[in-house]
Amino acid sequence: MVKDAGGDEGMSLIETIMALAVVATTMAAMGPFFTRSLQGVSDQRSQQAAVAVANTAIEQVRALKGSSLLAKRGRDKSTTQWNAAPVAIKAGYLNNTQLVWDETIKDAASTLGDEAPLPTTSRTVTVEGISYSRTIYVGGCVVYVTRSDAGTTNCVNPATVAPPKDVLQTLRFFRVVVAVTWPGRRDCQCSFVTSTLVARDPEPTFDFHRPAPLITTREVTFYRGVSNTYELKATGGTLPNTWAATPLPPGLSIAGTTGIISGTPTGNVTNMASQVTVSDKQGRSDTETLYFTVVNPPALTAPASAASLVGEAVSQQLTTTGGVSPFTYTATGLPPGLNLNADTGAITGTATTVGTYSVTVTSTDANPTPSVSTVSTASRTYTYTVYPALTLAPIANQTVTMVTAFSATASASGGNGTYTYSATGLPAGIVLNAGTGAMSGLATISGRYLPTVTVTDGLGRTASTSFAIVINTTGLIFTSPALTAADRTSVRGAPTTATFQTNGALLGLSPTITATGLPPGLTFNPLTGSISGTPTTAGVYKVTVLAVSLLPPQTSNLTFLWTIT
Repeated sequence: MVKDAGGDEGMSLIETIMALAVVATTMAAMGPFFTRSLQGVSDQRSQQAAVAVANTAIEQVRALKGSSLLAKRGRDKSTTQWNAAPVAIKAGYLNNTQLVWDETIKDAASTLGDEAPLPTTSRTVTVEGISYSRTIYVGGCVVYVTRSDAGTTNCVNPATVAPPKDVLQTLRFFRVVVAVTWPGRRDCQCSFVTSTLVARDPEPTFDFHRPAPLITTREVTFYRGVSNTYELKATGGTLPNTWAATPLPPGLSIAGTTGIISGTPTGNVTNMASQVTVSDKQGRSDTETLYFTVVNPPALTAPASAASLVGEAVSQQLTTTGGVSPFTYTATGLPPGLNLNADTGAITGTATTVGTYSVTVTSTDANPTPSVSTVSTASRTYTYTVYPALTLAPIANQTVTMVTAFSATASASGGNGTYTYSATGLPAGIVLNAGTGAMSGLATISGRYLPTVTVTDGLGRTASTSFAIVINTTGLIFTSPALTAADRTSVRGAPTTATFQTNGALLGLSPTITATGLPPGLTFNPLTGSISGTPTTAGVYKVTVLAVSLLPPQTSNLTFLWTIT
């Protein structure tokens, strides 16, 4: 025996056992892979078989005449099958389809359907040991073809979708839906659904010659007093076509060789019916009712000029008369912060930037006649000015002795620069200059006052400010509370009280005290000079307490703010 030069004489027993273990482990790991692969192949074969079952049914449907699809499908059976359809089939197919049945069947026999060529019950088809359940639904739908030849290819339920205004033709179809279901792995119910359309009307006779003319125009809108033209539209026919129309709105005429309506309408009309006829070279013709409308050209109403203040809410309305509603609005040059609603013509917002702006607004009407739409718009240009916000500078509180000279000035800024001042609550004897805002005079009644000064600019905008004036005297005056600290704050729902005293007793006077402007829930007791009660309504209230002595005659005023929180 000759030995190998390397000295290896073969595998030992241990090596053999280890190799077999490796092979066994690998085969065990490959098992699930092969199992899943076989299951995937099985699923694909099942689905292919379901598709074949469905396609076979579709081929059977196409082999039938449209008039035979409903044969022996009674009303009751068809309705029961329709109502029992799965939600997915209803949503995807039946909701756009009208329930139909064989109307030649008498009501007494309306339960027929199980043995119809297209049965109302499911049929079982077995392929390679798998049972497939096949269900065939039959309904009706229509396709609307419009005069612009832009009819949709969608077949819709005529019971729920009305024909468009410009429909020329309605094509009727049967929609046949075939659903196949079969049991899958792990108790899963698998399904496959397909559908087809079958012409419902008698089979057409094809004519390879050009069809007869068909008028596609149904309505035309002109503007009164505006010269314009519009060419009527027709499909088919062997040219040249010849046109005629009667009656026509005053001022319009039709060219018989071209179908062009032209002229300047002299009066307004609404949906005036005219019989329009087109005839082709072969003598074929079509007559349709054409509706004429003549309206005034659109006129846009916009402000000659407009103005607002920075930060002020703006609300302006554009309006259009004449034309054909609805109108669409556009604008250029609006101040920053303002916007135009394209549908309503409302300009709203808050201007943010001071300046003068040239604004152009345009209104476009809904004239359905494209070739006469050159006057379907109306525009206006105006100036919009944005001014600074109107403000009134605070006025410092004032203290002065009665019958001595008083002087204070209100100062405004912003707005349009033209100011008129006014004031309420000034002490008797003090007046306000409306042009300058200067306040002056000799106060004749002592006490505390809270006047409010208001400035109004040339746009009618206003701004206000309030301040306190204390008029001192050696005569009758309030001593409690202190004039400079008379304002009060109380809590709503909590009892409160306030007492008012004068120096009348020291002067030998017996003044009568009254109070006005009290917060709700509070009352004044003239015997004690006290206000008491439980305030019910939050707010800031201007209260005036007045002390009046008749002999000798003297008066003192105390006005303060009572805040209820």
